[in-house]
Amino acid sequence: MFRKLIRFFLSTPVTILLGTTILALVVWFAGPLIGFGGVYPLEDLLVRVLVVVGLFVTAIIVILLILLRRRSRENRMAEEIAEAEPDPRDAATAEELDELKQRMREALGYLRKSRLGGRFGRRHLYQLPWYIVIGPPGAGKTTAIVNSGLKFPLADRMGLKAVGGVGGTRNCDWWFTNEAVLIDTAGRYTTQDSDADVDARAWSGFLDILKRYRKRQPVNGAIVAISLSDLSLNDDMTRKAHAAAIRRRLAELRDRLGVRFPVYVLFTKADLIAGFQEFFDPLPKEAREQVWGFTLPLPGRKDEPVPVLEGFEREFDALLERLNDQSLERMQEETNAERRSLVQAFPQQLASLREVAQDFLAEVFQQSKFEDQQFLRGVYFTSGTQEGTPIDRMMMSMARSFGIGRQAIGSGQGQGRSYFLTRLLTEVIFGEAGLVSADDRVERRYRWIVRGGIAAAVLVAVGMGVVWGISFFGNRHMVAEASEQIAAYQQALSGIELKKVGDTDFLSIVKPLNILRDMPGNPAQGDPEPPTELTWGLYQGDEIGSEAAQTYRSALNQLLLPRLLLKLEKDMEERLDSADFLFQALKVYLMLGQQGKLDRLLIMGWWAADWEERYPGDDNKQLRDDLAGHLKALITQQMKAIPLNGPLVKQVRAKLLETPMAERIYASIINSEAARKLPEWRITDAGGSETRDVLVRPSGKLLSEGVKGIYTYKGFHEVFLPALKNVPDAILDESWILGEEGKRQTTEQGIANTARDVLNRYLNDYVAAWNGVLGDLDIVVMNTPARAVQVTQKLSSPLSPIANILKSVASETNLTEKRETVDTEKLTTDARDFALDEATVGLGARTQAAIALLRRSTVNNPLEEKEAEPGQYVVDQFAWLHQFTGEVEGQGSPLKQMLSNIGDIYKELARVAANAANPLLTNTEDSGATERLLQSVALVPDPVRRWAQQIANSAQDVRSGGLRAKLNTIWQGQILPFCKRAVDGRYPFTRGSRKDAGLQDFAKLFAPAGLIDDFFTKNLLPHVDTSGEVWHWRRVPGRDLGISDQVLEAFQYAAQIRDAFFLVPGMPQISFEVKPHSLDPEAQSVILELNGQRLEWAHGPVVSAPMQWPGPAGQTFIALAPELPGRNMVTKEGPWAVFRLLDSARRTGKGPDEYTYIFFVGSRAAGFRIRAASALNPFTLPALDKFRCPASL
Repeated sequence: MFRKLIRFFLSTPVTILLGTTILALVVWFAGPLIGFGGVYPLEDLLVRVLVVVGLFVTAIIVILLILLRRRSRENRMAEEIAEAEPDPRDAATAEELDELKQRMREALGYLRKSRLGGRFGRRHLYQLPWYIVIGPPGAGKTTAIVNSGLKFPLADRMGLKAVGGVGGTRNCDWWFTNEAVLIDTAGRYTTQDSDADVDARAWSGFLDILKRYRKRQPVNGAIVAISLSDLSLNDDMTRKAHAAAIRRRLAELRDRLGVRFPVYVLFTKADLIAGFQEFFDPLPKEAREQVWGFTLPLPGRKDEPVPVLEGFEREFDALLERLNDQSLERMQEETNAERRSLVQAFPQQLASLREVAQDFLAEVFQQSKFEDQQFLRGVYFTSGTQEGTPIDRMMMSMARSFGIGRQAIGSGQGQGRSYFLTRLLTEVIFGEAGLVSADDRVERRYRWIVRGGIAAAVLVAVGMGVVWGISFFGNRHMVAEASEQIAAYQQALSGIELKKVGDTDFLSIVKPLNILRDMPGNPAQGDPEPPTELTWGLYQGDEIGSEAAQTYRSALNQLLLPRLLLKLEKDMEERLDSADFLFQALKVYLMLGQQGKLDRLLIMGWWAADWEERYPGDDNKQLRDDLAGHLKALITQQMKAIPLNGPLVKQVRAKLLETPMAERIYASIINSEAARKLPEWRITDAGGSETRDVLVRPSGKLLSEGVKGIYTYKGFHEVFLPALKNVPDAILDESWILGEEGKRQTTEQGIANTARDVLNRYLNDYVAAWNGVLGDLDIVVMNTPARAVQVTQKLSSPLSPIANILKSVASETNLTEKRETVDTEKLTTDARDFALDEATVGLGARTQAAIALLRRSTVNNPLEEKEAEPGQYVVDQFAWLHQFTGEVEGQGSPLKQMLSNIGDIYKELARVAANAANPLLTNTEDSGATERLLQSVALVPDPVRRWAQQIANSAQDVRSGGLRAKLNTIWQGQILPFCKRAVDGRYPFTRGSRKDAGLQDFAKLFAPAGLIDDFFTKNLLPHVDTSGEVWHWRRVPGRDLGISDQVLEAFQYAAQIRDAFFLVPGMPQISFEVKPHSLDPEAQSVILELNGQRLEWAHGPVVSAPMQWPGPAGQTFIALAPELPGRNMVTKEGPWAVFRLLDSARRTGKGPDEYTYIFFVGSRAAGFRIRAASALNPFTLPALDKFRCPASL
């Protein structure tokens, strides 16, 4: 009863219903606490009711599906068993299977709709354990089943316990009991001696059906029934044949079904052992139902061999010992002497069967290396009924030994009671129904499914526990963090004025606003989904976030908004002279003060620019981003109404009314987002990849710069004209910024005039932009023949950069040309309608009237004729360019002619470059290409005419053979060697040198018309600007010699030396005046002699003496008197002795022509004031120290 109750609760439907009930209870009681992303779907009562009902409906559907599937599988199995298709190739097989069908059809018809078992644990036929009963014919299998005491449900319905007859029938008998299904294979399925091939086919077909529908456990075991009479009476060969047949059938079952099932050996007809009935006759019914035999211990592993013989001997001896113990008692109970002798001999009779039974079991179950050992579970002795003649094994043995005949013991007719069957089947065999090992593949899959299910359940349980634990602690941490942030916010507010804001320090309010913004759950963070680990019914972010959002909104209105307004007020007060700024600032100011329609993009852009200027650099990027985020949060909510500065608003409006509206509208168009998105026209893009090789910008700007996109053909037609159409609406829409006075000024005529002025301003700027870029382009300097060849080749090629640029500019300035972006079919005489037709659609009568006036007006420009298209003025200004780049029928374009002339110049320069190694042999004759180039552009404005002149000048320079190369050859061959000999390492060019520069060499090198002066005057002077304090090369475009400034500096030093030393042609000569200045008190007099010119002074009147250098002759010294111990005179020698003596003195004075020289002679000193005849003082001339002979030009 208890087992059935357990089976009932473990049944699939009950398990599903119990699980559903538990889940429904969880949903009902815990559902309201479970949330996802802040949503609690099970919080509503109706929702929970529906979910619970849905769970039970789903459970019932699943149960029904399982039962239907199970019933379907059972039906299919029964149908296949009863309706198996015969093999058409074998009529005998088909006949055998037909007999199985017929026998099963009627029985399965009852059993499909029935359940087997008691009140609890009722099971379908498919769920019962199935056993195969095999044994040789007449082994007593059927008798044992019939007398086992089992309940047969078919006996009530069909009057039969089995499908088929009782006894050794030819075909299978199916025994359907409440506990199991027994398949009596009959003797022919064991021995297959009737028709081997037919029996084998039918048997294999039946096993395949079992395998197909009972995959895990096709059978739960096998019962081998062997009659003791067969073991006793048959000879050894017959017994071995039976054993071998049973062994093969068991192996076939195991191989075919793929499972290792227990085998129970039943030695039947035990009542035929002499003395059996007499020994057990007194047993009551309960004792007869017990098990007589032994069950072997289970192996430790599935593949562990079972010691059959050892186990049998041990257990059989224990069985005999038990019988011997009971035989004395039974003999005392028995009064009949004959029966008493049988009782006494019964243990010996049973013992005599040991050998044959052991040999039989060894043949069937002994282990072999060629096949798996069968799983012998136990050996039992049974008796189904008492029929036949008992066998006396001892008498038979004596008869064989003495040659006497067999003696009859008795008829053996008894009461027909069963012995040792009922509990054997119900408790031992059926009780071990789960002992069979499942099919390895199916079992592995089943084990993995079970393990997976258990693991999933454990993981889910552990996971939910972990998730809820993480959620709990995470939410607790979030609440604590929110408390800390509130405290930090309150602390951050300290020192900030809240009631009356008087500062515009945005930096001070960022921290408290950031704290509130970053509060958990605050929608200001972008309304992110709450972290999944914090949900699961425990999320507290919504409650915290709601309070944080409310506090954040209040803080924005209290901290940020007043400072925004105050900053705008200060900016407008400081910039009252900037109309463009005032207009946009006032607009933003009124919007934030809720006195105008809110334009969030304008407000965000305004403050982004302000904060970029106020807090620049990458270091402040986070600060700017934070402020922008707070501003966005402020303007996306209902802002607090703060009174504005009325007097300031009135003052700003008055200033704005003084500024023409056209200027403001024009600026808004030019600086609009659409205008900024237009691609810039770039010189390098238009000219091509070789532009940088041939063109430069004198202004220093980059060639990658150009013209703003708004001043291109695309900008004109796609941005400016559409914006011009909307000028009337823009004027009307923004008139509120200027107040009532502004609205009164928006008359129809005023709107039309404003639109006209906007167009005029744009067209003038358009022309200026393109003239500016063309005027800032020059041909690069061609200072070498190779460079000139390279540049002219690229300028004259079909992909010439200047040609590409001119064509591109012509295209961008031909605004009246109809292209794909323009409606080419709309060519009317009134071309201005192109910009205005669409503007009247959907506008009010007032706006349409203004546009009508604009249609009738003209652009206020004296160069423009009435009814001209809006871009005609630009076309007229660049008409020369359109003609220059345009094709003339039969002649080509002037541009092509210019490129052809440049090509001729290129060919001439190529010949010049070929002789670059010997520039003195270069041919300087002009073939006329330069003149033709200049004539072809004589009537063309700049920059084309300027470019041609630059090319011509550079070509002339290069054509002469390379002036710099020529000059360098002359310099290095005729002047440099002498210059280095005369100057290098000699005084006064190298101070401290003992070698003096010769005066003859000095004069030859530096004198007027000397080597350096003559070379400079004849070759370099035309290229040098000598008017300034520092000489510079004359920067003539295209004619730069390419000589460095350091070389020019050397020539300027040479000129200074010439002017200082050569006041008259010839030898160097200097005139100067010497005057005593001071004399040491310890000296009575001083003598200064310079090249024989003496001046003596003894503390008397000061008299100056004129002198010259070089002097007439004599020494150069200074001497003090009287003579004292030590040094009393300083002497210098050589042509530069005067300069050396002056260098030894300490020089003081203001200069440049007069200095005081203090001479130290020993411990005494004397001073003289020397005044040069010119401000270019040779004694202090820096050029002497700095001059070096240039190694090359």
